[in-house]
Amino acid sequence: MPKPSMGNPLDTDMPLMITGQNQLTVDELMNWSDHSRDYSIVQCIGGTGRIAAKNHEFSIKKGTALILFPEVTYRYHNLSDSLRFDCLSFNGYLLPRFLHTLQIGELRAFKPDGMLHILLREITLALQSRHKDQIWHVSALLYMLLVRLTIEGERYSAYERSDARLRLDELITFIKQNYHQDISLPMLAEQMDVTEQHLNRIFKKEFQMTPLEYLMRYRLLKAKEMLIENNATTAHEIAKAVGFNSASYFGSVFKKYEGISPIELRKQYLD
Repeated sequence: MPKPSMGNPLDTDMPLMITGQNQLTVDELMNWSDHSRDYSIVQCIGGTGRIAAKNHEFSIKKGTALILFPEVTYRYHNLSDSLRFDCLSFNGYLLPRFLHTLQIGELRAFKPDGMLHILLREITLALQSRHKDQIWHVSALLYMLLVRLTIEGERYSAYERSDARLRLDELITFIKQNYHQDISLPMLAEQMDVTEQHLNRIFKKEFQMTPLEYLMRYRLLKAKEMLIENNATTAHEIAKAVGFNSASYFGSVFKKYEGISPIELRKQYLD
């Protein structure tokens, strides 16, 4: 399957760049090494199965994400009617040495939660931007994603078996479902039945941020989605919808993290 080009004359000189975004099925992935010259991050959005390459093998289910290398043969065992994936392909002259330095090999599985989930979604949103510096922004997000993957992803097999990690996964789900509500650290600690100090400690160990920092980043991500997808919604309405009591505070926090105001970001996505 051909990969959509980002269509930028700088592509061939970029150290890191996204080269395409699409959806794939397991039948297309069977011949991955035959048609792709790019690296890819694929995330399962349906089905179950297993994937193997050389001496590595992982189970695949909804939510599992993988990094695939070009010119590597991947073997799949489909355990359901179909396996479907969201795919981001990427390349760049820096990649082979960079991935080697990060110790990311031919098959890396990870669970895209915490900042990995936010960064993947940020990349998808940034690809829609019409700003002149879009390609550099996407490249920077890809760099952060790969570095973050090295920090968090190595524990994939271990944390899948960890009761503590499963409980943190439930807390992440709670935040995603209730981010628009008035959430406090005591409320989150009560969800886990631990002290606030202990929650901060174990959450930061797994995600390199506190629960409230994650809540803030997730709220800003949802705000960006609303800014991009609904031009008629005001910044005040978005602030309230994502859990900010004050529109001015929302604007100041947004600018602190994004470097621009909510309205300035929206303009980058207008025709």
